[in-house]
Amino acid sequence: MAILSRDVYKEFEDVVGPENITDDPALMPSYFNTEHAAIVLPGSTKEVQALVKLCNKHKLRFRAICTGWTGMFPRGIVLFDLRRMNRIIEINEKNMYAVVEPYVISAELQAECMKRGLNFCIKGAGSNCTALLRGHGHMDQTTSGDDRNHLAIEWVTPEGEIVRTGSLGSSDEWFCGDGPGPSLRAILTSAVPPGVTPGVFTKAAIKLYHWPGPTKFPVVGHSPRYTLSHIPPNMMARYYSFPSVEKMWQAEIRIGEAEIAYELMGFNAAMVAANITTCNEEDEAMFKRLSREVQGPGFFIIIAGNSADDFAYKKKVLENIVAEAGGKSLKTVEDPEIEGILLCQCIRISASIRETFRPGGAFNSIPIMGQRDLTIKWAIGAGEAKKPLIEKGLIVDDGGAFFGWGVEHGHLGKTEIFCKYDPSNTEAKKAVEQWQKEQTARAFKERYFALTMGDQTEIGPALSNYHIWWQKTVKAIDPNSVTTESGPLV
Repeated sequence: MAILSRDVYKEFEDVVGPENITDDPALMPSYFNTEHAAIVLPGSTKEVQALVKLCNKHKLRFRAICTGWTGMFPRGIVLFDLRRMNRIIEINEKNMYAVVEPYVISAELQAECMKRGLNFCIKGAGSNCTALLRGHGHMDQTTSGDDRNHLAIEWVTPEGEIVRTGSLGSSDEWFCGDGPGPSLRAILTSAVPPGVTPGVFTKAAIKLYHWPGPTKFPVVGHSPRYTLSHIPPNMMARYYSFPSVEKMWQAEIRIGEAEIAYELMGFNAAMVAANITTCNEEDEAMFKRLSREVQGPGFFIIIAGNSADDFAYKKKVLENIVAEAGGKSLKTVEDPEIEGILLCQCIRISASIRETFRPGGAFNSIPIMGQRDLTIKWAIGAGEAKKPLIEKGLIVDDGGAFFGWGVEHGHLGKTEIFCKYDPSNTEAKKAVEQWQKEQTARAFKERYFALTMGDQTEIGPALSNYHIWWQKTVKAIDPNSVTTESGPLV
């Protein structure tokens, strides 16, 4: 275990106070690793800056976390726990943005925004994660995703400098991430691997969007059975299945063109079952029930009207589009109780854990982002490549080759495909890993992707050698190598 000398420990203690630092080995297991140098809890940007400068002075590596949902934490680091930085600084209703510190979770910010008729893109990791988290989520159809929703950002660099990007750097206003003022969007919200910004985000402005629903979302129940006390006026959730992927995709295109969907997610039957059940036994029974109802691939959709007339119009357009594509509504989802569960799960975003980590073994997945129709075409091929493994009994047929969703009414899209298997079966594990390697390579070779995981020395040259530029950037802003690049701030 790396141990700080008492003199160095005292320097850190002088910054945050004795109650906000520890190197007690009895407390370390609660922070993922028993071999951290110390845990420190800064309470402000100035304290973060001072701690980072101390790490540079003593050549100590550091890593910042907030809600701690995920991450990898090497031995011997000074871990910054940002839980004391938990303030909503501002909700600007006129200009539609919110300014938050790292430990403000999405559920907290969303509740405050809904009181004001506003909402924002909660990432798929869930509403228990930091609102600063970059990524995609269930409401991408109308709230967009990724770096479009990060405006001005306050950032402590790996050397301990405070950088305020965009409009914040010139006018102390948070409304824009690109100017007037320094724009470092490609560094601060890097999308491609390694894609992890060194340093610490201490504040960020998040773009807000119109919320057509109630000011207080009527959530009732207890985990894992949250639902709604009633279906809010002018709101509806449905699941439609189609005779073919092509029919489904054509319906998606037309729904996007009509801009009638508040949310559209391409769940498969297994994911719907996971979202509306509370245990493995219920899940398996519900999956069998839904499998008898679906006629093929499908999607989940939420319609939300600004008025009764607006809702009636959107509902009629949806019904016409679905009918012309041969779609069928799942009667199970039309049940008000189940509809309420799905509305709750997919607007408050508490669905992701169960829909992804389904029962029955481990899984490997391949996510790709790009033009929605191209990602679907890629996924069809990856699904076909799963069939021999299913026939051999090496992986589970979970009722759907892939899932995905449109972003900004289908202008962009994400598709992800899973292989679920028994991790104790070495033959199955090897076969799935080979499938994953081959289908990732096909996504790259056939140019179905906008970003994908894989060998950066192979992918990089196809994307302007970004990996080389990224390495040079990190070396320039972190000359003492005090940061760890091991995952996003979550």
